[in-house]
Amino acid sequence: MGTPREILTPSQGARFGAVSGFLLKLLREAAGFTQAEFAERLGVDISTVSSWESGRRPLANLRAGELTRIRMLLTRHGAPSQAIALFDDALQADLIIGDTIAGEPHTIGVEEHPLSVSIHQRTLANLITWPINGRPPVQLDELSDRRGRGPRPARPVVSATERQRFFDHLLVVADRCREPGDALLRRQAIYLLGFDDRDDSAEWLASELIRALRSVALTDVPGWLRVRSSAIALATTGDRDPLRAYLTRMHDDQAQELTNLTYYAYWVGELGPGTLTDDASMARIEPAAWSGEQLLRHLLERLQPGTEQADLYAHTLADLLASHPHLLAANPALREATHAAVERMRDDTDLMPQARQDLANVAYAVRLSSR
Repeated sequence: MGTPREILTPSQGARFGAVSGFLLKLLREAAGFTQAEFAERLGVDISTVSSWESGRRPLANLRAGELTRIRMLLTRHGAPSQAIALFDDALQADLIIGDTIAGEPHTIGVEEHPLSVSIHQRTLANLITWPINGRPPVQLDELSDRRGRGPRPARPVVSATERQRFFDHLLVVADRCREPGDALLRRQAIYLLGFDDRDDSAEWLASELIRALRSVALTDVPGWLRVRSSAIALATTGDRDPLRAYLTRMHDDQAQELTNLTYYAYWVGELGPGTLTDDASMARIEPAAWSGEQLLRHLLERLQPGTEQADLYAHTLADLLASHPHLLAANPALREATHAAVERMRDDTDLMPQARQDLANVAYAVRLSSR
């Protein structure tokens, strides 16, 4: 995702360092260092390392050269490269959380808000929500399972007050920013509100979805992505009906189908290392521009009975195979995994009829690819 943009000043976001600090702790342990050994190697006090890892002394305040030195030491001693590669996103997550907690939502300008910079991908979004839901990015699953002696946090720590300020800020911003130029900020605030377990946020999300469905035009790509984010946020709270309404509206609308498919491809990193900065760009990217294999693996992993977004996964999977028919023919292992996904979903009685038809189309694609 790249480093945070320069206009983010250390007066707000750089006061928060829990995400990158916890990542550092996991990496230090993976490299086999105690805090004392790590401090000695870096030429700093053990209290400095402890402050980095707790977030009291944010890593975002270090010079680029100092961060590079830390990364080199971790790499040299065997810390997983895929986890070390998360540092930039972790620093950005800290800045986004910190600015959101500290910022005044009634007065902050859209251009100044960290959620208006670029469209988030899965890894950054997962790092932002890690302190909230305790689920780390997949690159850290193995590291997060390693536990030391004695009680200790299992995730980056945010206080109850910080958590409340974070979601209060998002709720105000999402409700206040309604101009066309606010679309990205508003949509990404809506997505994050799905992780708020308070009734007020769930009620606001439901009313927002109703407003959006009444007002969005068929050709309004950013508007439909906002509907999508609202529906997914409500599904996260346990209400699957709005997501099903969105899928019903999207069905057989080629522009919306393409936008949903492209967004998912971007979300999982199929479109390469660059970032997109506006939602409208999703409609301009053709499926032929990306391979589809990474997205296929992502969807198959998540397509499980009872999953809150199972209807969306099934529909996106059907669209993916229709747009990338070579995927299954070229890879027997993926074909078998797709067949297994369809079979395990047969007993899911909570799927909407459209999702069942989507899975029937997937099963047909599997049979065709094996001939």
